Amino acid sequence: PAVKEFAVVSAREAELAARTLNGNVVLKILSRDIAHKTDVGGVLVNINPEDVARRCEEMRAAVTKLTKAHLEGFLVQEMVTDSTEMILGFHRDPQLGAAVLLGFGGTTAELFNDTTLRLPPVSQQDAEEMIGELKGSALLRGFRGRAKSDVDALTSAIVTFSGMIVELENRLSEAEINPLFVLPEGQGVRAGDGL
Repeated sequence: PAVKEFAVVSAREAELAARTLNGNVVLKILSRDIAHKTDVGGVLVNINPEDVARRCEEMRAAVTKLTKAHLEGFLVQEMVTDSTEMILGFHRDPQLGAAVLLGFGGTTAELFNDTTLRLPPVSQQDAEEMIGELKGSALLRGFRGRAKSDVDALTSAIVTFSGMIVELENRLSEAEINPLFVLPEGQGVRAGDGL
């Protein structure tokens, strides 16, 4: 499952969409030409719906200064809190074949480089082992009074993602969900962005 979101063309439409989401929102620039939106100022979090139109125009101006990418509009998403951000990815190397990657995600994915790999298909046991191999896995299990994350839902997401890779075979060369929000125990996971 993914976060609730609306793809819109204008700042005014973004504001109207934000008002339907019951709380502060995440704004993202919408462009097929920009893979890493945060690198160009294309992501704003925790935005009050009343400020959305203005913030969209500011974002468009900032992104336009940094890139010549074609801007298609904005993505307005529900704000997910009290979760652990993970990355779930896949790459098919021409010589080595396919590999599934799991790690701590969001904007710190490359910074911490806390990842593990498996060849698909990934079984439930493989997925559980992948989670356990991460240096930060204690964060998912309630480290220092933190709420336990829905590790069962994360395990299921890994297995399902792997199944997609196997089913699509050579028609898929790479894919990434980042962030994959792991909610508190019993509440599942939500895809925040995909590539």
